[in-house]
Amino acid sequence: MIWACTIFGMACLLAGAGILFSRHMQAILSQPLATAVMAQVDMEESSYTTPAEDRSSQMQVLQTIRASGISRNTRLLTSYVCGTETLSLGTLNSQQLENLMKQHPDWKGRLNNKGEVWLERRVEDLSEACKERGYMGLSEDGQLTLFEGPPKKEKVIRTFFQLDVDSMETALPEGVYEQLQQGIRVQDMNEYNSVISTFSDFAVERTQRVLKHHY
Repeated sequence: MIWACTIFGMACLLAGAGILFSRHMQAILSQPLATAVMAQVDMEESSYTTPAEDRSSQMQVLQTIRASGISRNTRLLTSYVCGTETLSLGTLNSQQLENLMKQHPDWKGRLNNKGEVWLERRVEDLSEACKERGYMGLSEDGQLTLFEGPPKKEKVIRTFFQLDVDSMETALPEGVYEQLQQGIRVQDMNEYNSVISTFSDFAVERTQRVLKHHY
């Protein structure tokens, strides 16, 4: 039954200054992003903490910005499910920075060792770069992997889980395994989630559980 569902799935798969500043920000955010990358975010670029730690950290950043009263180079880092994008917001004064952080409470702010402000936000989508060049494929050691470009270029973005290659070769329709080796394009979240869901049936741990259930 599992393999039948999988085969069917594979077939389907084939105010005043504040107002002015808000307008200024809308204009900036509507421009093409200056830098787009597909690699996972480096720890120097982004860190993930608990909500309590976030609140404490944001208060410290705001206090530092208020106390300094100086203008700072500011960048917005957007982290997607696949890929990141960086946008320069220019040099903002302390009041503009404080207004911006209050307008976007879900954004995380931090100061780097150069005194620059990095604002970070999470978006549950694929970056434009990932939509243009993202491929799901098979790594050399048999893991479902997201690549930048076709798998043969070996530009790994992230890996998901180990696949039972023998089961895939026997259970999947002819040509599907070869298609995975060559790379399956993913251009939106539906395709991204569909590929992961379909091949999760062939994850090594899941396959082992099914075999134990039958025997």
